[in-house]
Amino acid sequence: MPASPSKKSVSPLRAAGRGVLSGAAALVILFVLLLAAYALPGEPVRANIARSVPLLQQEGLYPEYFGFKLFQMDNYTDTIMLFEAASADETSPLQAMMTSTAYNVDNFETLPDDLAAYLDARAQGKTGADTGLEPFSYARYWHGYLIWLRPLLMFLTYGQVRIANYLLFAVLACLLLRQLWKACGWRAALWFAVSQLMVSCFFVPRQMQFFTCFAVAYGACIWVLARPRTPDVLAAGLVVTGVCTAFLDLLVTPILTLGLPLAVWLLDRRVREDTPLRRCGVVCGGALCWGAGYAVCWASKWVLAGAVTGQDIIGDALHQASVRTSADTWHGMELTWGNIIRFVVETLTGKGLLIPLMVLAVVCIAAFGLCLRGRKELLEALPLALVALSAPAWLALLRTHSIQHGWFTWRALGVTLFAGLAFVWHACSLKAGTGRLRRALHR
Repeated sequence: MPASPSKKSVSPLRAAGRGVLSGAAALVILFVLLLAAYALPGEPVRANIARSVPLLQQEGLYPEYFGFKLFQMDNYTDTIMLFEAASADETSPLQAMMTSTAYNVDNFETLPDDLAAYLDARAQGKTGADTGLEPFSYARYWHGYLIWLRPLLMFLTYGQVRIANYLLFAVLACLLLRQLWKACGWRAALWFAVSQLMVSCFFVPRQMQFFTCFAVAYGACIWVLARPRTPDVLAAGLVVTGVCTAFLDLLVTPILTLGLPLAVWLLDRRVREDTPLRRCGVVCGGALCWGAGYAVCWASKWVLAGAVTGQDIIGDALHQASVRTSADTWHGMELTWGNIIRFVVETLTGKGLLIPLMVLAVVCIAAFGLCLRGRKELLEALPLALVALSAPAWLALLRTHSIQHGWFTWRALGVTLFAGLAFVWHACSLKAGTGRLRRALHR
């Protein structure tokens, strides 16, 4: 297997410094871009949002396709995004950026109508509470998606923004598949395509909130594959990816931006081979770097927003983090693991999927054991298994959020499917399986 050009080893201190500087630079650049987006004129943005409201009213807040909950869309969150884009010029760009103001009423089902009412009020020169709606601050997030969304809304309606998302998504997907084929082989490209189709990636550009993590993840994979990346360079890149994820995302499927780049790095044939233990170390170290970038970026918004607005943003953010990771109940159900498993079983049973999935699981486990190449190959593939487990671990860590929003958080399993397919290919062999089966039949 080809090896990357030999390079001098980089000291841990120097590697850490590179990661810190890269993450800080990424945060500064994103901050400036978001501030510039907030400084754009509001009139053309609101005019195009007003043209978009009938589409939202027609579709409803949660349109569902194929009669399946996992194909449910989320116009509710996208409408909040449009509210933020429309209200961005109520105050100074910095103040608006820190407060992230949207509007709501007690009955959330009227949100598109509320958006229309807000736009009418703004056309009459009213702002804030004078619009007749209740403003609320969504300040614990950076809302960096407005870097992309608000400039587009100066020229496009929301429906046309979806088309722009699809075009960008197609470009990123094609570039990534091309690089995967070139650097990792056609099988890796096939595994990636299958894994993304299995998590219904074709719906992702339709919703702004679904789109962000996939775009960041694909972009990070393209960067990883652009040239052979040493572990220290990969670590710095993952710091930047963590920063970008926290800045742009609303806690939808952030683990994609960690798992997919790590998986493609492990599959890159141009990267110098190392022991499985050291590659596992790269995976764990990369996860820590990504987590550090993610946490520091997110916490920086709490500190800055609290300083600018005088609100207890840190307290609100910590409370929300506690709710999403350790809340005791959800919709009256105590969130013990027994109840969670029962909920999943009942949901699958109601869809008629439990028995087919159980049969499929048994067949897959049996086939895996039959086709396993050997202990050495299993150890070689272990780093990919570690990446595959990152998504279930993330969903378990944020169990309340994962269940409450399961109809979109499930797409995080795109990491598990991609890395899992690669793991099975490297650890198993159809030839080994047929050989064992043949020998068993001849006994």
